[in-house]
Amino acid sequence: MKHSFIFLFIVLIASQINAQNEQYARKVLDKLTSSSMKGRGYVKQGDKKAADYIAKQFKKNKLSSFGKDYFQHYEFPINTFPGKVEVIVNDKKLKAGVDYVVSSSSPTINGTYDLVYTPDSIFNDSTFNVYLKINEFEDDFLVIKGNFKKHYGKTLEGIKGIVQLSDKKPWWHVSNGDSVASICWIKSTTEYFPKDAKSISLHVENEFIEQYQTQNVIAYVKGKTHTSRYVVFTAHYDHLGMMGNKTYFPGANDNGSGTAMLLDLAAYYSKPENQPEKSIVFMAFSGEEAGLHGSTYYADHPLFPLKAIDFLINLDMVGTGSEGITIVNGKAYKDVFDDFTSINDQYNYVPEIKARGEACNSDHCPFYNKGVKSVFIYTRGKEHTEYHTVFDTDDHFPFTVYNGLFELLTTYVSQLK
Repeated sequence: MKHSFIFLFIVLIASQINAQNEQYARKVLDKLTSSSMKGRGYVKQGDKKAADYIAKQFKKNKLSSFGKDYFQHYEFPINTFPGKVEVIVNDKKLKAGVDYVVSSSSPTINGTYDLVYTPDSIFNDSTFNVYLKINEFEDDFLVIKGNFKKHYGKTLEGIKGIVQLSDKKPWWHVSNGDSVASICWIKSTTEYFPKDAKSISLHVENEFIEQYQTQNVIAYVKGKTHTSRYVVFTAHYDHLGMMGNKTYFPGANDNGSGTAMLLDLAAYYSKPENQPEKSIVFMAFSGEEAGLHGSTYYADHPLFPLKAIDFLINLDMVGTGSEGITIVNGKAYKDVFDDFTSINDQYNYVPEIKARGEACNSDHCPFYNKGVKSVFIYTRGKEHTEYHTVFDTDDHFPFTVYNGLFELLTTYVSQLK
């Protein structure tokens, strides 16, 4: 009976430690997704506000820096919408970010325009190409429905603007915001553009910043025995920012979740009892949503030799997990996948681990391209499906396998040779 009580006590203590990890992560997530962070993008210095918060967390846990502070400054071009963004159809004012999104390549536009509906036979890039070749346009505002990935956001001669319709709610991206097109593209749902809608009124104000000043945030914990060998955790802290002066995109799962886990790992390894054998670096990147700018800049301007990195783990969108986790590059590094799987078979940290091949879809990619052994881990599950929408909030955020993934990562690192 006594032994059972001791066992139960140990289990309760362990669960409390885990709960504290998740509690801290949720506190971080709440801060990063708040309106004060402006969507952690490039309007009203949302990214800088987030970077300052991350640096304060590093300082609070007494992490070391590679320079006089935790910041690595750099710049990139980006088109922004800091002013008014308004769309009116059939005398109905649509909600930015909810009913529609404006392409990040769009210019300033202000006026009322007649709508020209394309035939239903125009539904993809190839059919649209034919349509463009056999018709002449003069400041027309087209309405199209279908998949037009190759055309979206691009300049098209004689066209003033395009509304691309879908039966699904629109989602935004800023990866095409490195330049400004001459036409305004809008994504919206079909219900807001019935065939009897004859015109559209727009007021969209853009500001193109050729050299936007931003920063990565980098800290490390010195290893006990192998101080010049490094394990690296990365996560991008930026998100889409603001579309207009009112609408912001919180970015809870993408990638407030990965940033929260990064800071939790930093806090964990900063404790003397958890000091690792090898030094561990924590890299929080900006510019990922605009095109992997932060990680690319770091890989080109490393603060210590890239060859000193023994392993890099990138965390991006780790807020779910009911269906398990996926390791990108798991097929490229069979030994890594096998080690993770072996640990999980022993402890049942997560429901399932799947391996993917190479994919340049997050911040591991610039390192992998330079020969650094790198993987990207994300969780899977339908309990939170919002992606690049204003609804990716921390309300009722699942963090389904947060503690399990945290322990899987720390157990793996402890076994690295």
